[in-house]
Order: sequence, then structure tokens, then C-alpha cells
Amino acid sequence: MSRLLKLILPLVLILCPGFTQYPQAQTDKVEFTIIQEIKNNPKSPFYIDFQHYPETKHNLPIGVFDSGTGGLTVLDSILKSDQYNNKTKQKGPDGIPDFNLETFIYLGDDANMPYGRYGSEGKTSLLKEHIIKDVQFLLGRKYYRMPTDTTAKTDKDPVKTIVIACNTATAYGFDLIEQSLKKWNLDMKVIGVIEAGAKSAVKFLEGEGENRVIGVLATEGTCATNGYKKAILKHYKNRFQNKNIGVVQQAGFGLAGAIDGDLNYIDPGASTVRHNKIYHGPGLDHPKYPIHLSLWKEYNFETGNGLLIKRNSNGQIVELELNSVINYIRYYVTELVIKTAKIYPGRVVDAVILGCTHYPYYTKEISDHLMYLRGLDKKYSKIIPGDIRLIDPSHSVAVELYRCLVSHNLLAADKKKSKFFISVPNPLLKENQIDKSGKFLYTYKYGRSINRSLEYVKRVPFSPKWINVDVLSRIKSKMPEIFKIIFNY
Repeated sequence: MSRLLKLILPLVLILCPGFTQYPQAQTDKVEFTIIQEIKNNPKSPFYIDFQHYPETKHNLPIGVFDSGTGGLTVLDSILKSDQYNNKTKQKGPDGIPDFNLETFIYLGDDANMPYGRYGSEGKTSLLKEHIIKDVQFLLGRKYYRMPTDTTAKTDKDPVKTIVIACNTATAYGFDLIEQSLKKWNLDMKVIGVIEAGAKSAVKFLEGEGENRVIGVLATEGTCATNGYKKAILKHYKNRFQNKNIGVVQQAGFGLAGAIDGDLNYIDPGASTVRHNKIYHGPGLDHPKYPIHLSLWKEYNFETGNGLLIKRNSNGQIVELELNSVINYIRYYVTELVIKTAKIYPGRVVDAVILGCTHYPYYTKEISDHLMYLRGLDKKYSKIIPGDIRLIDPSHSVAVELYRCLVSHNLLAADKKKSKFFISVPNPLLKENQIDKSGKFLYTYKYGRSINRSLEYVKRVPFSPKWINVDVLSRIKSKMPEIFKIIFNY
């Protein structure tokens, strides 16, 4: 099998002077009343007394948030990073982790995930409000010990800087976060992932050529912004003075949800098709993400309950549902390659950007299916080189984060215990519609309205009570150090 290169690149954009803004998916002028509510309404559950925000910030924790557990890949990379000398602050490893003395507050907004779905449901304003609330949580002191508690704990530290460990949240919310911080009179640095991810992908192209394609595998929401495409074209033009690079985006609809165990996309206990009212992933008749029986060899789906099939009396397949993360991956990798062949016949995919922080959990599976397709047919081997690069932004946030802390004198001198929180539907809010598994009903999740000052969710400490057993197993196997830190092993 040909060698597959996985590059760990410095892929992050930091909100500091001189950096460009992220492309936005919408130019709407929606007013988010929660922004002023957070600052001015002491009776609001989201109120923060910014006048007493700590002035000395260097020993405060670093805030990291994502739509679920995918952002832990970013935090894992930060904790492992040793690219600077801790004494001189100069480039070069010294055998000591760069963030050895830093403390972190992590939030996974699991109750409202997947973020990538809000755009196609026409609910980008609701998504943006979720993002504001994520930031509010990191800046505030409040959390709940249990979802059923009526009184919040207030011993959480506020943060000194924020890492958006989510491509979709970066694409839709980066500018809004910046604007909100200004309205709150907070001098806060924010780090995202899109702009520099594109820049690094272009940087590693070996020379100019008209036969180049960069693939982007991301969520629906991220693809809808065209953020990666615009940024890739911009940086390619800056480097080669033309725009001959091809960019192919493939939305991984439902993949992040499947990885986080969302029952709308995957149910390990299912053995027969669940139908559209329950299952929302790709299918034979899906208007946007149809499964093509003519590509059965290309998909190479795993069988068993990972692929739910209904046949008619003649044995023909009449319904088909993906029910494993592996099958979601094989479907979307295949669709990306097929789409590339149609849009750019004769071109080669030099690299694929993993544009969702959930995807690096399955880098091997993505690369394996690319190599499977390469060996399946000559028409695919012409598209997929043996050394195709998988560009993983989640492994390199640490570089820019360290630079930011150094340049703003924010390096910690005293380490505390890092804390991990997850959002769960608020069982005490009567209007919440929650299923037997404790999750929001799909139609309710995407049907809510903004500007209602309601605690739809409660942020509680990470616990096996709130996290899918398969997700816990994945975290433990893929990121054992993170698992130990979270659960104090």
C-alpha cells in the first residue's frame, strides 16, 4: 500500500492585529439581545459582572469550546505540544510541554450538537446564540453539579483567552465573538481554525501547477460558508499569482453527530431501519445525500448492524441507513473523490483538509478508504496519489496559542486543576422536549427561537452519565492522557 502522509501543521488563526476575518455564512443583521443581557441584566441567568472581571489574567485558565467532544483533539494537541523552549520562549523543543503550567476549562455543547446542521435547517441565528452562550459560560463562574439542581455552583474560574475548537463555530461565530467582547469591554484573544488551515494547505503544495486540487471534508455549516474555499483561493493567489487551484468541498452531513453518538444519525442498538422520523442521515432517496447503489463497490460498506437494509419481496433494497461511523466515513470519502472526478477531470487531489475537529479521531479510517479507492480502479488511482496529505488543523493550535500567550504576557506561573464541562438538556425547563435518552427531540432542537433568555441547557462536569459509552471508549483509546485528566485517574 502506498504511503499516506499525515501532516501536523500550524493551522490556526488568532485574533490579533494584522489577521483577516473569517468569511461569514450570513450577512444578516439579527439583533442578539443576549449580548446586552449578559452585561446589563443582573436578573438574567447569563449575567456576568464584567466590572469585576479579574485584571490580572495570566494565572486564569484557557477556555476551549466545541459542539461536542471533537474539540478534545485540539486540547490533546495543546497539552502534548513541545515546540518552544520554556525558559527562552524561543522556537525549539526543550523536553517540557509548552503549556506545562497552564490550566484549561473545556466546554462541549453536546446538547445542541451537531452545529453543522443549523444552516441547512435555516437556524443560523440560533446557532450563533449558542456560540454566544458558549463564550458566556467560559467567561462566567457558574455551572451546575447536576442537571436537576436548582442552584448553580459559582466556583469556576473565568478564562484569559478562548480557543474555538470547532470549524463551524469559527465560520459562523468568530466575528460575532469579537464584537461581543468589545461590547463587554473585554480585551480577550480568540483563536479559530479556518484561515490558517487554508494557508498551510497551500504552503505545502510543491510548486505551481494547473493540475492541483485541495479537498475539504467538513460539516454542512462550514461548507455553506465557503470559508475554506475562499481562503484557499486567496492564499494560492498570494503565493502563485493565479487561482488555478481547484477546491472541492464535501459536507459530512451527520458524521460529527455519528461520532458523538447522536441517535438521529446512529443507533448501536438498532438492527432494522428506523425510518426518516428517527434517522436523519444519508439514504437512497435523500434529496441532498443520496446513497447510490451503482457505487456499491466504491462505498465498500461494512455489514452487520452498521448498515441497516430493508428489501422488498424480490430482494431489492428499498431502504438503506448508515449506522456506523466507518460507513459514514466510507460514504463521504467516496463522494468527495467522485465529486472531484466530475468537477476536475484529470486533476489530482494533493491534500484533504479535515475541516471538523471530530474527524481526526478517524484519520486512519479516512486514509484507509482513500487507499482502498486508489487500489480499486485506475480512474481513482489517477486522482488519489499514494502520498496524499491529510491536513489536520486540530494538531497545531498550540503554536499560535503559545505565541499569543507570550506576546501578551499571559503565560501562567501556577498550575491548577483543569475542568471539563458538557451541556445537557435542562430537565427543569418545562417547555423543553426531551426524549427517553435525555436528548432534545430533533424537531425541537432546531425549532427553538432566539432572544428568549431561557436556560435550554445546563453545563455540568463531564461524567459517564452524560456521555455515550462508545464516545467514552473512543476518548480513552485515542487520547488516554485526556481521559485520565477528565476523570482523575
